[in-house]
Formats: sequence, C-alpha cells, structure tokens
Amino acid sequence: MAGVKNNRRVQYTKHVIKEAFLSLLELKELSKVSVKEICELADINRGTFYLHYQDTTDLFNQIEDELMESVMPILAFDGERFIHVWLSKLIHLLNQNRAVSRIILSDYQNSRLVHKVFAKVQDMALHDFQMEFNEEDPRILNLYFVFFVQGTIGTILEWLKDDHGVSEKELTDSLTDVLERMSIHDLNHL
Repeated sequence: MAGVKNNRRVQYTKHVIKEAFLSLLELKELSKVSVKEICELADINRGTFYLHYQDTTDLFNQIEDELMESVMPILAFDGERFIHVWLSKLIHLLNQNRAVSRIILSDYQNSRLVHKVFAKVQDMALHDFQMEFNEEDPRILNLYFVFFVQGTIGTILEWLKDDHGVSEKELTDSLTDVLERMSIHDLNHL
C-alpha cells in the first residue's frame, strides 16, 4: 500500500509543481522563472523540486514531452488522412491542454513538438505547392510552407489566447476552408 500512496504523493507533487510553473510562465519568459518562485507558489521546498527535475528547462521539456506523447497518435493518421479530421483532433488536444499549448506555440520556433508536427506534413505540402503553383524552385516552395506553418500556428495561438467565442469546430472549419482555398487540400493524402 505504501507504493500506491507514495505514487499518488509523487503525482500530486509533480502536478502542483507543473501548475505553479505554468502559472509563472503566463507572466514571464521561461528563462526568467526561478526554481525558488516555483517552490514558493507550489508550497514545496527546493529539495522536493530537485527530486523530480534538474531545473526549469528540464521541467518544461518534460511537460512538452507529455504533450508530444498525446500528439503522436494524431500524427500517425490511422487511416484518417483528411486534413479536416487531422486538424480537428490536433485542435481538440491543444484546447484540452490550453495553457501548455499557448506557451509552446508562443515559442514555436524552438519547440520540438511543433517541428515534429510540421515535419510530418512538410514533404507532402511541398509537393502539393509544387503542383498547384507550378513552382520548381525549392526556395520558393519553402516560403509557401513557411507561410502555411506560420499562418496555421498564428491562428491557433490567437484562438488559444482568446477564443473570441469561436468553437473548436468553427476554428477547424475555418482553417480547413483557408487551406482548401489555398489549393492545398490535397494534403488529404498525407
């Protein structure tokens, strides 16, 4: 019974540390958050923090890894290759993890999660851009992809910050509509 109790205690401790950390990240950059601040907010001592994490970067990486574990099945597509279905699942997951998602997407250029998600669709998107825009220059094709990535991330991030009363479905429908109008709906065969 002691193992279960300790496991619950460890889970609770990690939970309060993460919640304190995420609260602080809402107010300041990762590099400005100190272990001392996390411990004060979580009402734990520094030794307890260091039992679980090396530093704030390690804590952030573990939080990002947990979200990445949830995203990986979505990236597998499992036969559901339509961009609308894929986006719908991704947006739902990001919404369920709104605070973490907001923080990760705010610094998406350094996010392993974001790079992994878009690496999954990059080759297909570049091929589609090449066909649709009759463009052979890889530099130009890459610019199209950057526009696609930054536009999608920017829209989702804005929605995560303040949904403006827009539902997950409305966001998914809107993004899908924009992508289709850009003539890249052939991402359906990812």
